Amino acid sequence: MKSFLKAVAFSLSIIGFFAFVCIYVTGLSGGGGGGGATGVSPEAGEKIYWGDGQCHTCHSIGTSGSATRGPNQEGLASRAAERAKAAGLASSLEYLVESIVNPAAFVVEGYDNIMPKVYDAPIMLSREQILAVISYLQTLGGEPDIEAVAKFAERIPEASGEEVAPWVPPIDVDIKEGELVFFDESRGVTCSKCHVLNGKGSQVGPDLTGIGAVQTPQYLIESVLKPSEIIVKGFETMYLMTTEGMAYNGLLVSQDEEEIVLMVDEDGVMEEYVFYPEEIAQMQKQDVSIMPGNFRDMLTTKEFYGVIMFLLSQK
Repeated sequence: MKSFLKAVAFSLSIIGFFAFVCIYVTGLSGGGGGGGATGVSPEAGEKIYWGDGQCHTCHSIGTSGSATRGPNQEGLASRAAERAKAAGLASSLEYLVESIVNPAAFVVEGYDNIMPKVYDAPIMLSREQILAVISYLQTLGGEPDIEAVAKFAERIPEASGEEVAPWVPPIDVDIKEGELVFFDESRGVTCSKCHVLNGKGSQVGPDLTGIGAVQTPQYLIESVLKPSEIIVKGFETMYLMTTEGMAYNGLLVSQDEEEIVLMVDEDGVMEEYVFYPEEIAQMQKQDVSIMPGNFRDMLTTKEFYGVIMFLLSQK
């Protein structure tokens, strides 16, 4: 009887050990739980990409999302391999890691150096979360390799975990007043005339939904005061001269072999103009943003910082 009990106890201990190992490995790979993906896995990375990581604020994937600040990520894995080779890197994975660790290292042609460091404020992703996102990015045109991704763990800076003190403007402002200024169509300057925020406004300039979750106060301040310093991809202005000598400056909405469409500011009202190739004598991209550069004169100091605080509150 004692021998039998010892055998049972031994068997249970072995089963318990293997159960522990299975649970541990499943936790690392993000495949367990059933309620939501965690750990380093493409499933977890996808959730972070469209959630806490705020990647979708700047990037679309194929037809999913409508962000244009950064490149569309469809087929990223194959493009990363080409870019890695051109940059002298060992692999596409190294390219993906370096692009996140140091966003300024490989800025895609036609786009601006505006990607934030996701391990810093305001995003503050953990090392594990970043590795999960990288494993998800590998699936965009390729196959994930969790073991290879894990080898880059030490290359990823770890978020401090400390609570970051919120930015404070130099004067007292009210976020609600900033919101009123942003949407007030009775004013000479109305942000919502050109920007959409949470589905409200006009899509002339970049969509600002969730902008406070990915950009710093300094970036927002400079973007308002110096709009021509960084012009977001897809929102460049175009100078067009017709064969009849009429000149237009506007936002290039679309261009193909049949027609060119410009969005032109006509005394504060944005209007679309359609031009046919035979009507165009000259067309040239401009380095000046369609966004007015004199907001410092059009807003009071309190109104200006109120708008900035309102945008920072958009998480």
